[in-house]
Amino acid sequence: NEIIMITILTPTYNRRNLLSNLYKSLVKQSNKAFDWMIVDDGSTDNTKDAVMEWQHEGLINLRYIYKHNGGKHTALNTGIALITA
Repeated sequence: NEIIMITILTPTYNRRNLLSNLYKSLVKQSNKAFDWMIVDDGSTDNTKDAVMEWQHEGLINLRYIYKHNGGKHTALNTGIALITA
């Protein structure tokens, strides 16, 4: 098992289609020693469904956090508070 050294923090709001491009890129990485943390800031475009599908695939470490819409800065603050060293 690789030691997780990096968290890729992605705040999002109604960007399901763009997130799929990022997911495909992360899956292609040869070094998988990272966590991808998506903080969903209240999306209404079924972002959660896509993320749940990716989590089920199990190709990368993926954490999904949903919060009510409060703006990008609140999504970033939520994610930063949840990153573990």
